[in-house]
Amino acid sequence: MPSIDMKGMSFEKGIRIFRRKCERAGIKDRCREKEYYVKPNVKKNEKNNYTKRKRKLDLKKSKEIEFRKKHSMRNRGV
Repeated sequence: MPSIDMKGMSFEKGIRIFRRKCERAGIKDRCREKEYYVKPNVKKNEKNNYTKRKRKLDLKKSKEIEFRKKHSMRNRGV
């Protein structure tokens, strides 16, 4: 747990420093993560769906790039 020494500083400045230290330590993220329970199979399904979606988008981008290359080569020769 982050701590600060407040001697000789205003309360607002101490709070700012404390918030920054908590943010760097990742306390806020851990609290949000543990706010509710997510079953392991739900986590796995979300991860699988993310990878499927990512793979699909990557494939779409590569096809689009390939299509652009083909058409740019045709227009250069004409």
